[in-house]
Amino acid sequence: MRLAALLSTIALGAALTPSAHGQTPMRALGNFANQLQSSEVEKPFFLNLQQSTNNMFVVQFRTMDEVGLRGFDAMRMLKLGIFDVMAVQLGYVSGDEPFVLGVDLPGVAPELATARKVTEAYRAPFAKRILENYNGEVVALWPYPGQIFFCRDRVGGLDELKGKKVRTFTPAMAKFVEYFGGVSVTLAFPEVYQSLQRGVIDCAISGSLSGNTSKWFEVANFLYPLNIGWGTQAHVVNADYLKKLAPQQRDVLLAQFKKMENDMWDLAERTTQDGVNCNTSTGTCKYGTSAKMTLVPVKAADPGRMREAVEKAVLPAWGSECNKKMADCAKIWNDTAGKVTGFTIR
Repeated sequence: MRLAALLSTIALGAALTPSAHGQTPMRALGNFANQLQSSEVEKPFFLNLQQSTNNMFVVQFRTMDEVGLRGFDAMRMLKLGIFDVMAVQLGYVSGDEPFVLGVDLPGVAPELATARKVTEAYRAPFAKRILENYNGEVVALWPYPGQIFFCRDRVGGLDELKGKKVRTFTPAMAKFVEYFGGVSVTLAFPEVYQSLQRGVIDCAISGSLSGNTSKWFEVANFLYPLNIGWGTQAHVVNADYLKKLAPQQRDVLLAQFKKMENDMWDLAERTTQDGVNCNTSTGTCKYGTSAKMTLVPVKAADPGRMREAVEKAVLPAWGSECNKKMADCAKIWNDTAGKVTGFTIR
């Protein structure tokens, strides 16, 4: 089914030929359709790209859901040139390429302002790695809302994760959960609702609003709003596609992606607390659905415990794994993200 959908997408893309007006066709694959980041920013961006670039591009846009992809194959699809532009969920591709996780390791930058500094510090080596290994040009790096805990039963702090089966989506996040005695279960986002419903997992980590728009409040009763990261994403353009563009087209396209990136950062800032409010019917709920989850106050000791997990588990494990694929990985991270956050991989 997935292969058939992909072949259909490729065929549609191949049918898009340059028009008499010099419009360049673009095959774009976006994120999951039920996320606000897709409906509010990404989808309008691509659907309006022809108009916003004065008819330079004509776009065929599809979402992950429509073509049957879960996100794990994104880099391979990009390298093969199946899509000209792809949204890449870094957590899903980190098994093949651990270096990309350095931009958003759990517990390292729980404040959005710090996360943006990390992104800017890490951007150049990140982009270099993607270009060299996957023939992709990174044109945007942006966050989802803060990543917090949705649980079936009450969890009152990190140490209460012990024995709980917790959905994670990166190896580093798995190490974080395991440090507190939790059992990490790797699941793609669309699989979480049913897994919570059936008791396959006890908790799931995701963006505060992301879980709300996917109605996790129907299958999870407690919300623990300790933010451990941002689920950073990338938009990447196939380098061969970019090379074929005229200089003016390239400049205009990159400027448009920069605007989209800024819009995504603004949305993350507006929706992190809004997601908490919506899930628990506390405060103003503007973007999601008001629900009746129980809000569990963050334990006073947990920010310190989170830092402890970063230093003792997350960074050593990620640094070791990344160095196996890239000899100077830890050094690059220390010289960029590490300098911004004060952490060091030893």
